[in-house]
Amino acid sequence: MIPVRATFEKRRRAKYISHLDLMRCMQRAFKRAGVPIWYTEGFNPHAYLMFPLALSLGYESGCECMDFRIDGDMPMQEAMARLNRVLPPDLQIVRVAPPVRKHTDIAFADYAVCLDCAEGTAADDLRAAWDRFIAQPEIPVEKKTKRGTAEVDVKAQAQILMTATLEDGLWLRLRMPAGTSVNVNPGLLTDAFTAWLPEHAPGICTGMLHAERTAILCADGSEFV
Repeated sequence: MIPVRATFEKRRRAKYISHLDLMRCMQRAFKRAGVPIWYTEGFNPHAYLMFPLALSLGYESGCECMDFRIDGDMPMQEAMARLNRVLPPDLQIVRVAPPVRKHTDIAFADYAVCLDCAEGTAADDLRAAWDRFIAQPEIPVEKKTKRGTAEVDVKAQAQILMTATLEDGLWLRLRMPAGTSVNVNPGLLTDAFTAWLPEHAPGICTGMLHAERTAILCADGSEFV
């Protein structure tokens, strides 16, 4: 039995596939590809597939991870080639290797987000509004949890790695807590911004144009592999 960690892309139309449907898609892909995947034992055996960090609907990514076990002597590269032949073009595996870190080592995720300027609005105006918004001492938001909702200071949770003004809007690079203990979606921050705008800078932003997860990181800042 060979443990494998596959890194895959979720692009374009595939970003609208929910996490549950993604799991179903991968299970069917293994069957179609003829990859001998290991099944759990017990009363109700099922294919062992583990996704360490679910991706929000509507987000693209080039760094998604999936763990599985080859039940046989098939090389990892052959398993990847077989799977890519049956997977849709917007959902492709880019790397396979033995797992190094445990999924509990995940601590952060990096994101690239583009906020779209409203028609007739200069990107510099949107940047100025963002700077005023993020300069607030606290940005409290309601976050859904397994026990209901809780108020969190999303500014304290987010790290702003980059802010850039481009012709089509405002680009942000964000680092957010992720993993088994704390998981904060960057949409909490951008939604708080768009909710703040009508009172402070109305009509300059139409919302999020693009969102992509660019890295999954451990607590020491190293890549999750």
